[in-house]
Amino acid sequence: MTTAVTQTSVRVGIASCILTLVSSAALRAEATDGGAVTIHADFAGGNVAVMKNEGSSVHVAPDPRGDNPWFYWYFEARASKPGRVNFVFPEKVAGFKDGAIGFQGPAISMDRGETWKWMGTENVDGSSFLFDFAKTNEQVRFAVTIPYVQQELGEFLKKNADNAHLKTSVLTKSQHGRDVELLQIGSPGPEVKAVLVTARHHAAETIASYVLEGFLQEAMSDRPAGEEFRKRYVLYAVPLVDKDGVEEGDQGKNRKPHDHNRDYGDKSIYPEIQAIKELDEVRNFQFALDFHCPTLVMPDHQVMYFVGAKVHPKYNFENVSEFAGWIKKGLPKNAPYGPLVWLKDETDSSPKNSRYFGFKDGAIMAATLEIPFAPPGKATDPASCREYGEVMLQAWINTHFRAAEATEE
Repeated sequence: MTTAVTQTSVRVGIASCILTLVSSAALRAEATDGGAVTIHADFAGGNVAVMKNEGSSVHVAPDPRGDNPWFYWYFEARASKPGRVNFVFPEKVAGFKDGAIGFQGPAISMDRGETWKWMGTENVDGSSFLFDFAKTNEQVRFAVTIPYVQQELGEFLKKNADNAHLKTSVLTKSQHGRDVELLQIGSPGPEVKAVLVTARHHAAETIASYVLEGFLQEAMSDRPAGEEFRKRYVLYAVPLVDKDGVEEGDQGKNRKPHDHNRDYGDKSIYPEIQAIKELDEVRNFQFALDFHCPTLVMPDHQVMYFVGAKVHPKYNFENVSEFAGWIKKGLPKNAPYGPLVWLKDETDSSPKNSRYFGFKDGAIMAATLEIPFAPPGKATDPASCREYGEVMLQAWINTHFRAAEATEE
């Protein structure tokens, strides 16, 4: 398959300065400058711009790499001596959506990315955080979110390699020559409806991938929900749509000239989107669910929520509302609130995934599900997110999806 004008001006000016600073290749390289740590991000998903590294203070920023500013960053710090280091991000400016540190602090890994947890906010002060290095050469990774790259997907696929219900193939090659996986769970049949699930149209939205894992795991399981799902549906999944962005540590969101989730027009520029559209011609997807994460710290983005068109497909609002209700019933108390249903009359004509599949003849449901990065007091660690995904698959089975011809399943 082929592939207030013055204030605004000030903010834009500051953002432009930051863009100029962080676009310098020299700033992306390992920076010593007499600092207490060296910084690098030359690994899968890595992203940082080092603006100053002196003594026990390191000024860093997300690297937009020529695109619009956004909040994703992920780097490793190696201590040249024990002691406390202050990592400082730019003050709130346009493009960072009011911050580059979430409500549960940075994500931290003490074993070079093998395991992660949220660091908490005890050592966070506005746009900076502190960390105490215990020994010389200690290496610690920090990130705005818990990363999910090819390594994590590979581990998931390896764990399920012997599952008879899962088929793995290559959807297409990315622009940079990487394989883009296509997963299939279940088999086509006369009474079986085709479902497409996708994630990482925006490369930095990692938490969505852990939820998708749980959804897929339940769909291929021998538990009642999995067995019932496969009787009625065949599922196709593209877990890492923007494979290059994921592996190279791009922001992904608002990439120039447009990002992957605005590429569903007549002439797609990304091979992954072209391949998804071609796959649809063969499989005729009646359901499309696209997993995303919202912005980092905006107050109304600390919940799960659905977005998309109310009446495209015809009963989309009714179907998504029932689906969301079943999810909410099944989620544990420590889960992010929701999911809320924020579908609305279609006024945005941008060619995104949910619009492309929602306006198709014969479509039953098409929506985007947003899962917050780190809402205060809620669990978004990998294990919890996988559990939420399992709940969503179970909710799918309980939902009476209504088709345009007014029939129910």
